[in-house]
Amino acid sequence: MDSQQLNDASKYKNWRTQLLKSQISINHINPLYIHRAQKDGSILYALLNLDANTPEGTTLNPICFLKGDAVSMLVVLIAEETNEKYVLLVKQRRICNGDFTYEHPAGMIDEEDSSPIEVAARELGEEAQLDVDPADLTPLFNKPLYSATATSDEALHFFYLERRMPLADIQAMNDKSTGAEGENEHTQLHIATLPEAHGLVSNIHGVMSHLQYLQKVGDYETLKQLPG
Repeated sequence: MDSQQLNDASKYKNWRTQLLKSQISINHINPLYIHRAQKDGSILYALLNLDANTPEGTTLNPICFLKGDAVSMLVVLIAEETNEKYVLLVKQRRICNGDFTYEHPAGMIDEEDSSPIEVAARELGEEAQLDVDPADLTPLFNKPLYSATATSDEALHFFYLERRMPLADIQAMNDKSTGAEGENEHTQLHIATLPEAHGLVSNIHGVMSHLQYLQKVGDYETLKQLPG
């Protein structure tokens, strides 16, 4: 294992800093597995064995899945002719079980000097083929939210984007293949109405983003149409 490269990774340094801020005594950290990006060799995530004590005298869970912060973007495309709202989803195989899954565009924050909103705008260009200025994005929550409480450090920054487009342009995005082959990304865009998207999305992040967005913009009519 290249422990020095792990020590230099910004997500690892941020994680250690948070442990120390929480007054955790670190006895030993052993990297069990490190996964790197094929493009530049940077660390995407790592499985760590942690030996650490809390101020109360207990020990932390010995396994930590290090991912760092990430961004998730709800893209709402509004047809100019009808004002109907469509959601841009990403269809891909789920890593753990191979099932197809529908998700919002998302990405890891790997660069130390990049803000979450900058990463979100860049990811929409790469993953959804949309030219987005960071100023076009609106936060859905006033803080990042953890995706899990026990075994992962990942915290998600949620944003939404509204964009008015001709209906034909919205429909033309459906089934477009995206993703970087070099990073083993095999993704496809999928366009759905907001109620349809709510039925397709099966992860908590996506469901929560739909509800928060509709409440935030005051679209209670669409909110009533969502499947339970």
